[in-house]
Amino acid sequence: MEMTSSVMRFALATYFMKRGGSSHLSSSPGVLSSLNSSSYEPTSDFSGDEEESEDVDPDFSDVVSTHVSNLMQLLAEKRFQEWSSGIVELRDYAADNELLGSLVAVLMTMIRRQEHDAESIVQVIEHMCFEKGAEPSPVFDQLIELLFEALGHCCANKDTIVAIWLLRAIDGVSHGLRQSHEQLYGDSQRSVYTLEQAATKLIRECLAGTGS
Repeated sequence: MEMTSSVMRFALATYFMKRGGSSHLSSSPGVLSSLNSSSYEPTSDFSGDEEESEDVDPDFSDVVSTHVSNLMQLLAEKRFQEWSSGIVELRDYAADNELLGSLVAVLMTMIRRQEHDAESIVQVIEHMCFEKGAEPSPVFDQLIELLFEALGHCCANKDTIVAIWLLRAIDGVSHGLRQSHEQLYGDSQRSVYTLEQAATKLIRECLAGTGS
């Protein structure tokens, strides 16, 4: 794993040198540090094609793919604290650089191309929506909106496999939100039901769309 971490840090350093940005890489395996780059434009273009959206920078896609692979390795080794930190830092980096749409698009592409890793990728998506204390992340609403938008595109394009896994992610987030509210307030708040209602509506639309 140390070799994997070293390769990852070298790839990130090289990438941001090419982009003219700065990089400060953590010594923790598989963990992205706060990185500063303004080389990308935000995107929420979720393509239903087999090829990744042209709006997603291929170098960014490679970095995310490598990082997520490292996260899966950390999870397999039961290094949960490093796994959790790696997800939070990936999410925060994407949010700080207006790349959340691109990040979700890359994760969708990974699910499509690496279905055998889909469950692990879904866990990453679910975990991005919450802080370590189980409360919703500062970008919770934005991530949910992006997930619903991505799911809508999958349904419209009959991308059944990715749609099913995205539904699982949304269901997991809904469950996590319910647990968070019960922990913080002692009961479930209205927003939990709103999320569940929206998910149920999309599930019905997906079933109708993919079945036609």
